Amino acid sequence: MHPYQALGSSCICTKIITIKYQMKKLLLLLILILITNLYSINLTHVKDLSKRQIQSKLNIVNGYATECVMNHFYTTTGWIRIEGEVGRNGIDGLYYKLDHGNIKEILVAESKWNKSRLGRSGKGKLLKQMSKKWVLKTLDRLIKYKPLPKYQTIKKLIQNNQYRARLFRLAPRGKDKVFITIHRLKNKGDNDFSKIIESNLKPMKMGNPRNSFERKILEEYNECRKHGLNKYLPSVTEVQVDHLLMDNYIKADDVQMLYKI
Repeated sequence: MHPYQALGSSCICTKIITIKYQMKKLLLLLILILITNLYSINLTHVKDLSKRQIQSKLNIVNGYATECVMNHFYTTTGWIRIEGEVGRNGIDGLYYKLDHGNIKEILVAESKWNKSRLGRSGKGKLLKQMSKKWVLKTLDRLIKYKPLPKYQTIKKLIQNNQYRARLFRLAPRGKDKVFITIHRLKNKGDNDFSKIIESNLKPMKMGNPRNSFERKILEEYNECRKHGLNKYLPSVTEVQVDHLLMDNYIKADDVQMLYKI
């Protein structure tokens, strides 16, 4: 090989190595910027948030805690839970029971905190949440996302009206109690239903349960709220979280009061 050819090859190799090194540096820099931004967002101190922003986060925490309590309530009474959501949208509680290894009973449940209402979607907002048509449409999205045989079986049973539909509502009562109401939803066509109260559980006093059932419900409620507070208001300390959990209903004012002298 001619000396000039060897020199040219060496220069090309050096340039390639340099380009690769620069690209690697750029990629690492972009990753660092992304991590820094995410870290900053997650650790935004609660003192820098408006009352409205805090309440918005607390609404998510309360909704999450209600769904948590509902799952505990049904899975401890023999129901098997299967994922009913794609991301944060879908069916809060999708459960089934087996008979000799086959799915025989279906429960579709929606959890609501305090006075939250069931929504409407679709063209003209005619499709009511938890109506049969809404449930089937949601199942179709689940099947597309996770094409499991169980979902097909569940869909067939629902199409044949072989399922139960429930609205599980958890609400604060007074200054120190929580109250659970369960509604049976009875179909009135594809897009609507009637609500019938199935059971009103006695108000449960925070820190003073009457029995083991209430104790487990209240423990689950607080454990889920704690997890939610740590996730959505991470700058609040563990001591402050424990203080907030003594209340049956955490409001933005309660959070802001932690930082007032």
